[in-house]
Formats: sequence, C-alpha cells, structure tokens
Amino acid sequence: MRNPTLRTLLVAASIGALPSALAAQQQVKADTTGQNHSVIKGETLWGIAQQFLSNPFRWPEIYNLNKSTIANPHWIYPGQVLRLPGGSVTGVTVTVTPPVAATPDSGAKADTMAVAADTGAKAAGAGARPMTAEQEMSAMNKSTMFTRREAPAPSSEELGNEKPPVFPTVRSGEYVRAPFVLQGGTKGLGRIMKSADLDPSGDMSSTSIFQAYDKVLVRLSGAATAKAGDRFVVLSEGDALPGQGQVMVPTGVVELTQPPADGAAGVATVVQLFGEMHPDQVLVPFDTSAVGSTQRPQPVDGGRWATITWILASPVLPTMQSYAVLDLTAADGVKPGDEFEIFRARQASANPDHPNDPADPEIAIGRAQAIKVTPYGTTALITSQVQPAINVGMVARVSAKMP
Repeated sequence: MRNPTLRTLLVAASIGALPSALAAQQQVKADTTGQNHSVIKGETLWGIAQQFLSNPFRWPEIYNLNKSTIANPHWIYPGQVLRLPGGSVTGVTVTVTPPVAATPDSGAKADTMAVAADTGAKAAGAGARPMTAEQEMSAMNKSTMFTRREAPAPSSEELGNEKPPVFPTVRSGEYVRAPFVLQGGTKGLGRIMKSADLDPSGDMSSTSIFQAYDKVLVRLSGAATAKAGDRFVVLSEGDALPGQGQVMVPTGVVELTQPPADGAAGVATVVQLFGEMHPDQVLVPFDTSAVGSTQRPQPVDGGRWATITWILASPVLPTMQSYAVLDLTAADGVKPGDEFEIFRARQASANPDHPNDPADPEIAIGRAQAIKVTPYGTTALITSQVQPAINVGMVARVSAKMP
C-alpha cells in the first residue's frame, strides 16, 4: 500500500480545519460589543462614525448621545470618552497556522489547522512528529494574522497633569477660505497677470485656469516692500448684495518666489486652491491676525436677529461647512467666534378654514459660527443642522458671544 502523498495530506488537513475556522469567525462577531470610545488626537465625529458605524453621515447620532461631553460638535478632544449608538470593534486577534504534513514514512496523520481568537493556541496534531526548523520557518512565513483594535486611551500615568490641547475658537484655515463683503472694491492691492510657465515653443503658457504649484506673474502695489516668501490670498468677485456691498470669494493662496524688481512682474507659486483661479483676480495680503483667540463664546438670551443674504455657490441644499453671509455687521457688535441659531420664526396659522388654530411654533434649523466680520456683513460657517431648510431669507439669532 502506497503512502499518502503530501498533497493528499494537506487537503485532508484543510478540510478538517473548516469547523475550527468557522468557530473563530463567530467568536470575532461575538466580541464586537463595546459601547464606548476614547478620542485620540486627530479624530473627528465624522471619522468616528465612519470607523464604528460604517457611515460618516451618522455622526449626529454620536453627538446626540454625548451632548453632556461635547460642547460643540466642531471640536472634540483627546481623552474624551464617547458613548456609541452601536457596537464598537474591540481588540480581536485571529491567528491561522497552516497544517504540517507528516513525513511519508511515519504513517501518521497530518496536524490539523489550529484557529484561535486571542488565545495563542498551537496546532495539536495527534501523532505528528515535531516540526523541523525548516518546517517551523515555513509555517511562520505562511501564517496570517487579522487584527483590528480600538486605540487604547492613555493611562493617567501617561497623561500626568497634562491638560487637553486648546484650539483657537476660529481656525485660521476656515478664516482664510471665508468670503466677505466689501464696498468700493479692492483696486490697487495687486492682481494675477498670467501664467509664468512656458509652453514648448518658449512662450508664456496661455493657461487661464491655474492649478496647485503653477507659477504665475503678479503685479503688486508697494512692490518695494514685498519679499520672497510673502503670501497673498487670491480673490474673485462674487455677487453684489443690495444694501450691503460686493462679495469677495477667496480662490486660493499664492507665495511670492521672486519679488518684482526693475519694472518686471513678480513670480508667485500657487500653494493652496479653494476654487477656480484665473488671471486678473485680486491679491490681498495673507493675514490671520484677526483670529487666534482661544476664549469660548458665552450663551446669551435675546440676541440680535439677522437674515441670511447669500450662501457660497448657491447649493440646492446648503449643509454643514457651508459659508453664509448675514446682514449684521461689526457695528452691531458681532465678533469672529460669535454663534448663531438659525430657525424658522413662529408663524400664525394660514389655514382659512381654521383661523383659530394655534400658531406654528419656532422651529430650530441649525447653528452657525461667525468667521469674518466687516463693516458690511458677517460671514458665518454652518456648524450643525437639524432641518434641511437653510436658505437665503432665513433668520438667525445671536446665541453666544465672545468675551
């Protein structure tokens, strides 16, 4: 009688391992029942919802469960422990060790595959000879480990007395991107002339829409003071708002690499893009000195009302992270960081068949934060939303003010 071939032994061992493998998979599912998550540096509610709920748009569910912990869904901090609406994935390790065939002259059966979840169990084949060094190395190279672990919260010893990081109330990136309202235009501040890149014939490129890292020729006022490394925000003209002024929309940021000299234009590199950047768009100095405060706005009652007069890009359904212009100004006492409630005001019954019906109550729509404030309007960033009804003409009310 012939000894079984190595291939026959491996097939038999693999078939015998299937029940064990299935049991391990069931164990993985059974262990995914955690209900809390400790925030680590760099996380957002959006990312946590994607990781644990498989849908980033479910972040409001996490926020609603943790309102006593999260003051503003725009900011969460390392070390905060959040409740999750569903099961979070806990540490589960599954180790698969391939079968080891018995030597042909032993007549012994091959070891069966061992599948263990966080146990480190080893293959236990009845009657199998000890593996040679070569077989052990082969098994190690073929083993597969599947691990998904929730990052552990830092211990009190690791944290020591360190306080959570403090972030600015208005982030500089959101400030730079924010449109704003002016009157009288921005003439004389500088502009983009044309591309500074050459085409294959050696002429200046005819590019009319610039991309990141493109080089452009710029004309600057006060060129004598400009130096390499200076940055400028590029602006395009948006809509004209009756009674307010002209909306200026940032399209990106350029950095001066070669200052203007001897009557020649300066050369700049596009380092950030927010929208379509074209020749003749206006340049203003990059300046974030108006923001940087880490103080938090304090709730107020009976705040001033405002009307939404413009929304960036006129989306069909404006939502979180959209910029909106309000008709309150710096003269009304608005500061960057102030917060607004967006709502539909109380409305009397409009049913002619039931004129005595009670009025519709005030209905909350969302919240917004003042980012840029000029003498002609306030630009706010929508930070939360509970109704899909943010439109031009909607009203807002100051709900919290900066010190």
